[in-house]
Amino acid sequence: MIRLTVRHYIATSLILSTALGILSNTKTTAQTFQETQEIQSDWSFWPTDDDKAPKRTVSGATRGNCSNEQVTALLPSSQYGLTRKSHPEILVATSADGPSQALFSVQSADDYYYETYVDLPEAIGIVSIALPLEAPPLMENSLYQWSLILMCNHRLRPDSPSLQGWIQTQPTDTASPNLTLEQAALYRDEHLWYDMIALLAELQVQYPENSTIHQAWHSILTSIDLAAVIDAPILP
Repeated sequence: MIRLTVRHYIATSLILSTALGILSNTKTTAQTFQETQEIQSDWSFWPTDDDKAPKRTVSGATRGNCSNEQVTALLPSSQYGLTRKSHPEILVATSADGPSQALFSVQSADDYYYETYVDLPEAIGIVSIALPLEAPPLMENSLYQWSLILMCNHRLRPDSPSLQGWIQTQPTDTASPNLTLEQAALYRDEHLWYDMIALLAELQVQYPENSTIHQAWHSILTSIDLAAVIDAPILP
């Protein structure tokens, strides 16, 4: 009887422990799922970093029917953002009647300078302007200014309309990023604006019917007062 009682006790303990373990794991799984859902849905906040961005100058706001208002950079109001990429992408929204070409340049306060001509679409949409791989890589923990000078009537002039932004580089991430909304959320949480917005745009193209991705895109652009370009098509 003693052995049977002991065995019965042990069996009961095992059953109870197993049940408690299942309940605990279920609770943990539920909490993790809830936290993941909250992380993916909370795209309404973004720091302005106004204290980190150097004072910005605006040049050549309008020339005839050519204006820097015809091209909008997808950036916070500070025009400042972080990246872990040595060759980051910059997203801009273009209008149907804007110039078809621009001069794109990236420079630092010391000796880095790169420029190239880029073609702009003759339609409303969002395009990615990437620092090409043949350009020298951006150095880690450095500040750069990029400029896009619009070529009105296919010409550059001292008063040509332009827009600028700032790129602050972080230690380079050599790992291949996961093309997922969770990866975009990680970029968001690390305040890696350029990497996050580029990935969200790519996800929009790959999964146009995904409402969760569309909501993230909608929320983040609304939070930086760019609701006007939310529904603009993302062009190749």
